[in-house]
Amino acid sequence: MELNAYLVVKSAYADWARGDLTAFGSHLAPDVDFEVPSSTQTRSFLGQGQGRDELVERLRAFLDSYEVRQFAITSATPSGENIHFRVAYDYRSRSTGLDIQGVQRHFWTVRGNEITSFTVLHDAPRLGAFFELTSDH
Repeated sequence: MELNAYLVVKSAYADWARGDLTAFGSHLAPDVDFEVPSSTQTRSFLGQGQGRDELVERLRAFLDSYEVRQFAITSATPSGENIHFRVAYDYRSRSTGLDIQGVQRHFWTVRGNEITSFTVLHDAPRLGAFFELTSDH
């Protein structure tokens, strides 16, 4: 089970890094739960929600505004159907050209061949400030 969870999420990451949201969405359960918290002063592109279509729509809005220049797995810790990844990212604002690099922790649950939950832990104030600085008000 651990190898399957790893392979499902690794494939989803590859699709995300290529910007292929249709392929990324194919790894998600129809009722996937997701949560990407923000700081109290800023908004999150993803926030909290449920559903494959909703998550893909929110990711599309993100990609409309930001280019994913790097997205690389730095570690993976599987535990049955749950898997924790650390990823390094580099996002560039399409409107300002400013970029931000950092590391995030991602917690996934995979049942069968579908991702059923996805949670991101990151430096919410820092990333939120970047989004505010680069937003298209």
